Amino acid sequence: MKLSTSVRRSRRLPSWLIRKIPLLSECSNVERVIRKMELHTICREGLCPNRAECYSKNKVTFMIMGDICTRNCLFCDVKSGQPLEPDSNEPERIVAAVRELGLTHVIITSVTRDDLPDGGSDIYSCVVRKLRRADQSLLIELLIPDFNGDISALRTVLYSKPDILSHNIETVRNIYGTVRKGADYDRSISILSIAKKEGRGIMTKSALMLGLGESEGDVLETMQDLRGAGCDFLAIGQYLRPGIKQIPVKDFIVPEKFMWYEKKGYEMGFLEVTSGPLVRSSYQQNDISKFRKRDYAETDE
Repeated sequence: MKLSTSVRRSRRLPSWLIRKIPLLSECSNVERVIRKMELHTICREGLCPNRAECYSKNKVTFMIMGDICTRNCLFCDVKSGQPLEPDSNEPERIVAAVRELGLTHVIITSVTRDDLPDGGSDIYSCVVRKLRRADQSLLIELLIPDFNGDISALRTVLYSKPDILSHNIETVRNIYGTVRKGADYDRSISILSIAKKEGRGIMTKSALMLGLGESEGDVLETMQDLRGAGCDFLAIGQYLRPGIKQIPVKDFIVPEKFMWYEKKGYEMGFLEVTSGPLVRSSYQQNDISKFRKRDYAETDE
């Protein structure tokens, strides 16, 4: 029997997207620390459907440089507009939150800050250096914007020596301009390629959403483009509309198809592929700490 690759969208979620929501009490520790340190998370600001589950497992993705983005991608629920000036004390509060939560794998992302001359790259660098100074054993992952293609900004981040440099491609070339206004497909591929070539051992990572109207061929082509850029890790998940202002879901991809894409990814040479309906760039990821090979004893201050 031929495998059905998707089901058309309807008012109800497919059964494979429905799961038990943890109790609020199980999420309270992360919520408490985030409020105490006056920090933002993409988990909350982006209305991630996995937030409660991640918080219950003491997992969180910090979002730096405020909660207002200068872009307005049609899949994202983060507020768009004119951001405030960056908070110079935020890196220290990130360090304090990491310490209080006892995190060993720290994930940092940000809103896009096209209003800043360097796109916020120096702030990323500052956060990494302060985290490394506090605890050299931390696994530090950065999920960065495209910095408008500014290579010097990218190098500023690379020279701070994160373990993993992530930049999400998000969707396929054919619909990129519609879904990601202000972004550019080839620019995103270039960010990953340069990071791999100049990152001095930094692992690279990207993520792809399905269900926006892309074809199987589109997905495979994007995966090949990512591998061509030297991307090490790939996450593939189902797009879920966070609100009525965002682009609707066109297809719900069946779990078996996600498994097929995962197999194809390994055949292409990705070191780790995590593919499933609820997978996100920092959710349900396999243990990638085993790929960490570098020593930070001489990290620049």
